[in-house]
Amino acid sequence: MRIPWKKTIKLSVLCIISVFILFSCSKDEVASAAKSRDVKYEIPGDYSGQLTVVVTTNDDVAQLFEVNKLPWVLEFKAKDSIKSLSGLATGSTGKVGETATFKTYIGGKEVSSGKGTALSTGFINMSNLLISI
Repeated sequence: MRIPWKKTIKLSVLCIISVFILFSCSKDEVASAAKSRDVKYEIPGDYSGQLTVVVTTNDDVAQLFEVNKLPWVLEFKAKDSIKSLSGLATGSTGKVGETATFKTYIGGKEVSSGKGTALSTGFINMSNLLISI
């Protein structure tokens, strides 16, 4: 079974970005813990393509979501076992210049965001830093 080259590229980019997110945070960023356990991921914007979103969820694992339309929202109350959050989103079927912003809220306060703009190929990428909760 052959994996289509676009899917291979998408998965490779997701893996590389995931590693970058996990190791790119300073101690100050990780140490800024919030008291609330209410978590919300949100992606507003005008990006028209399909996004692949990978986020830390209440299961304390990276969970994959396919998003076909913006805005996208995922909310949950984090268990005590959840110590950090991270996320990224990527897409390859949008139109040049379309934008989206990946936001993370804890206790109703925006704690991280990353904005992306689609390239001429339709590719877009957004990520959030590792956030301690």
